[in-house]
Amino acid sequence: MDADTTAAKNAFESKFKAFAAGEYDIIVGTQMIAKGLDFPNVTLVGVLKTDNSLYAGDFRAYERTFSLITQVVGRGGRGGKRGRAMIQTFTPDHYVLNLAANQNYPDFYKEEIELREAMLYPPFCDIIVVGFISLVDRDCSAAALRFRTILEEKHAECPEMPLRILGPARNVISKVNGRFRWRLILKCRNSSQLRKLVEQSLKQAGTEKQFRDVTFFADMNGDP
Repeated sequence: MDADTTAAKNAFESKFKAFAAGEYDIIVGTQMIAKGLDFPNVTLVGVLKTDNSLYAGDFRAYERTFSLITQVVGRGGRGGKRGRAMIQTFTPDHYVLNLAANQNYPDFYKEEIELREAMLYPPFCDIIVVGFISLVDRDCSAAALRFRTILEEKHAECPEMPLRILGPARNVISKVNGRFRWRLILKCRNSSQLRKLVEQSLKQAGTEKQFRDVTFFADMNGDP
């Protein structure tokens, strides 16, 4: 089950009802089948390619993986029968996977909050992602570098405002629909002063003729 196979009206509900009624014994799908479902006869669940989530290159990767596994593990053994969960990974000793398998929320929080503080990630700062999209990879990277230069010059006028700039670098998924994607990550406090700084830098870089075919944007929610 995924967004394509459940696109038709009522397809989502009808497939789950058929599974609950025992019309078939195995259901395979995306994360849509991992949460909020209660099937008393399910005794075995599995998570495939867990490492894709664990090593996603996003500071939320550990949190999302932990949440996914604890949700999936909770789908089995809900009707009084003993349940079993299998997790596919190349790193079975990873602490996130083991804590998730044991549904150990307190220890995971302790590990995660210490890591985020050491690496200066939320909630100890805000994250802003500035993205660049173009049909030409060279133009995309050049625009990202130019934006960083402008941003650094403008930030020099207000050095009292804490700001760390990471990148530019290609996105984890660097090409979508024939378009290349680069990004900068800003670690900061999402203040009105910071937003004004980013806005002015985007406008200046975006109006330069050599970047007329490059799309600039800023994600103030910090979702890479």
